[in-house]
Order: sequence, then structure tokens, then C-alpha cells
Amino acid sequence: MRAVLLAALLTTGCRIDLDHADVDASTSNRLCKVSTAQVCMEATTHSDFTWIKGKIFAANCFGSSCHSGTTASGKLDLTDSPYTSLMGTGGAGVTANLDPNHKLVVAGDPQSSYLFFIIHGFDNMNPSGFAEPPSNVGYMPMSNSTLCCQKLDAIERWITAGAMDN
Repeated sequence: MRAVLLAALLTTGCRIDLDHADVDASTSNRLCKVSTAQVCMEATTHSDFTWIKGKIFAANCFGSSCHSGTTASGKLDLTDSPYTSLMGTGGAGVTANLDPNHKLVVAGDPQSSYLFFIIHGFDNMNPSGFAEPPSNVGYMPMSNSTLCCQKLDAIERWITAGAMDN
């Protein structure tokens, strides 16, 4: 049994950590795992967009082809200028294509940011009244493993700190 669990751990990266199998309350009850993977441990010291773009978005969003090019999922292309795609040219945020009543990122307020909602999900909670993602889209990242708690926390810290292009 332990060999099966170890094989599952090795194939899922930061999605499963046998030492931390509980729901993390800081991510609004969506199941994420605190991970000992190097990139997840590194995430604990970051809230800068450069790191998020290079280590999270590149690996889980546009690097996987989901959010790249003219056929980008959710009509959100993050390849050429991910900051502008999320925040607009003036840095005030852009409207979420999947929920036109909300902005993708509201600087200083992760709970009002559709990006925060769609990467975290909210089990039985939706405090800002976000539109649920369509079933053919789902919560992000769709084709990759759920982000480890440390990566989610890095994105939350970036938004809380003002969602700067740093």
C-alpha cells in the first residue's frame, strides 16, 4: 500500500503530500496540499509578479498551452504580456471573460478577484457571487495538477500587496 501511495505522490508533484492531507482553511476550503516540492517551498518567499509569471503561469497556464495564442482558454492569452492580460494597460484590472460582472484581479482584494476564485474554488462558499465556471472549463488549472497551497498563497500575497508588475 505504501508503494502505491509513493507512486501516486511522485506522479502528482505538488498536488499530494502525504504529510499534509488536510483541507487548508486559508484557501477557502478548496483542497490544496502543502507540498515539499522545491518550487512550492520557494513560493513561500514570493509575492512578486516576475516569479509568479515564471514559476506558476509558465508551468501551469501558458506553458501548458491552455492560455496561449488565439485559441486561449477563456479568451485569456497569458503568453506575450501576462500582466497586461490580467490588469489592463492602466493596471486597474480587466473584466473576466467567464464572469463579466467581476474583474480578473482587484488589486488589494483577492476575495473580489475572479482569478483568485477560479484557481481556489470555494467549497459551498461564494462570498462575492462569482459565476461558476462552465463545466467544460472548471476550476484552474484545468489540465494540470491543482496548485499547491504555497503557490496559491503567493498569488494571494501578490494581489493583496496591490498586484504590481514587479
